[in-house]
Amino acid sequence: MSADDSSLSRELIESWFAEAAGPLADNTASLVAVAALSSSNHTGDVASIARRRLGQLVQIPEQAYFVQQTRESILKMTAIIGMPRTINALTSLMSVVDSSSEISLELSKLSSPRSDTAYSYDQIRSRGKQLFASIYDRHADIVEGKLRTLYPDLAEVIITDAFGRLLSETRYLNGRETELCAIGSLVPPKCASSAQEPLYRC
Repeated sequence: MSADDSSLSRELIESWFAEAAGPLADNTASLVAVAALSSSNHTGDVASIARRRLGQLVQIPEQAYFVQQTRESILKMTAIIGMPRTINALTSLMSVVDSSSEISLELSKLSSPRSDTAYSYDQIRSRGKQLFASIYDRHADIVEGKLRTLYPDLAEVIITDAFGRLLSETRYLNGRETELCAIGSLVPPKCASSAQEPLYRC
């Protein structure tokens, strides 16, 4: 089944946002929905949600910031959904932004957090260790030890690359938003296509 064949109805999408309006403010509801739909490879719906939110924002800087936040949320979820779905979702998202538009121009002015050289490897690794420890709490050393037993490089990649370089970056997506997107991306693939309730209830 293609992404177009499995697109969700406009009514269902609107019902999610109607119920999410209270607990999830501003851009967050859209970011969580995009994370869930990216995970389910509903790329057409990623574009639909982006258009919907962009239509609600008036100022070009606000629109550009939303696109940047959405790109960041999809990128961060690579650790959960994998690279092919990340690429599909980003392709869908950017299809709604004309390369010659004012939004595109504004996006070009925003920094790319992982493309600069502001952080050394040790700083990124330290940041990853802190996030890893905050998530696994008193079990952090045990979990890391098990990862190193499986393959030392696995622990290094998870702590330094996934947690340090990818997930702990907060320039455009803070910790709470990142966590909510992660929860959204863990929605079972069939849930997003068949559920008759908001994504966060699946």
